[in-house]
Parts: sequence; C-alpha cells; structure tokens
Amino acid sequence: MYRYISEQGLKTPAIINSLKIFVRDFKDVSSVSATKLNSEEIASALEIHSLQWHPTKDSNKIHKEFKFNSFKETFAFMGSISAVAEEMHHYPKWTQKENIVNVEISTNDCSGVSVKDILLAYTMDQLAMEITNTQIISVCDSPKVVDSQILNTWNQNFLKTEEVLQNLQKNTAQL
Repeated sequence: MYRYISEQGLKTPAIINSLKIFVRDFKDVSSVSATKLNSEEIASALEIHSLQWHPTKDSNKIHKEFKFNSFKETFAFMGSISAVAEEMHHYPKWTQKENIVNVEISTNDCSGVSVKDILLAYTMDQLAMEITNTQIISVCDSPKVVDSQILNTWNQNFLKTEEVLQNLQKNTAQL
C-alpha cells in the first residue's frame, strides 16, 4: 500500500499540507493565495480528490471533457458552474458543442495551476454527477448548489488522506 501511495505522489504530509485549504463558502476562495503547484502537487491533488482531470504537458493547466445525455443537461451544468465561478471569482475556459463541454482551468495570478483550480475542478465533477442523477426537464433547470455539502466533502478528502498516511507511517515504523 505504501508503494501505491508513493507512486501516486503522496510521499510526505508536507505535500498534502501545501495543497490543503479549508473554506466554508465559495466566496472565501477569492481570498486564498494563488501559489503555482508543481506537477507532483497537481498529481497528488487530483489523486486525493479522485479527479479524472489531466494536466497539460507543461503542467500550467488542467483539462477535462464532460459528456452529458442531452443539451438540457449540458446547459444546466454550465449554468450551475457559472454561478459557482462567479462566487469564487475564478472562471474556467470552456467550449461547448451539443452535449459536450471541454474545460480548461488555470490561475492567471500564478501563471499555472493552483489549489483554486483543483477546487473548481472538484466542484465541476460534483455538479456534473448531480446533474446526471437529476431529471432535467428544461435548460433552465439546475440543481441547487450546496456550498457546504461540496466543501465538507472536499475537506474530508484531506482528512482521510492524512489518516491513511499516519497509519502507513505507524505500520512502517513497526516493521
């Protein structure tokens, strides 16, 4: 198990601490310092939150393609993300065609990927899952974004990862 986590880039608690932000509301995100993450930190952050996003070759952006069952779902997703992005003051670059949305995220302030981008990617994944599990009748339908629910899960992911690392360190010390 230790080798698996090491191969995923979770080598030290210091990496986790460099990625950790605890926010109570999306409005708090704009006050978070935008520090550029290196490729190891990006990989660790994506792993901690089980995100299927991909860094660009230069690690200055992350990107993902979202496919929905209908244009209505696609539009509901974009509307929901627009509301969150506005609260965060952090905006994705995206293109949309029919039921597909291609998204690219980076932080201008640090000319690369920051924790803000990982949080926005996480939020987009959560909302995409919510939309595909909700019956969308009209393009104006969108699930209610519950900041606290998404952010609590975000914070719990860090705590679970820290717990796994602590257990590994104990087990390694006992060997």
